[in-house]
Amino acid sequence: MARKNLTDMRAEKLAKLKAVKAEIAALEDKAATRIGKLAVRAGLADLHVTDTDLLRGLEALAARFRGDGAKVGADEGAQAPSAGGEKRGEGLDG
Repeated sequence: MARKNLTDMRAEKLAKLKAVKAEIAALEDKAATRIGKLAVRAGLADLHVTDTDLLRGLEALAARFRGDGAKVGADEGAQAPSAGGEKRGEGLDG
């Protein structure tokens, strides 16, 4: 059996890397869909808050369940989001 040259070995590794990145993206999409559905059921889709404020609130929630809630101070997301937010679809995601 002939030994593979560097170009062939590199191409194989890059193909494997691309496949792993695609798997990671699929896992992230699955998690995003799950969390998105739960957020809609909880009524978050009907709130009039900016994406930034909503993200701060979700980060505070994540910190609480991770057990590092003490790291989130009153100025860093522990406060309630403001009521006069952006139109849906604007902000961080678009």
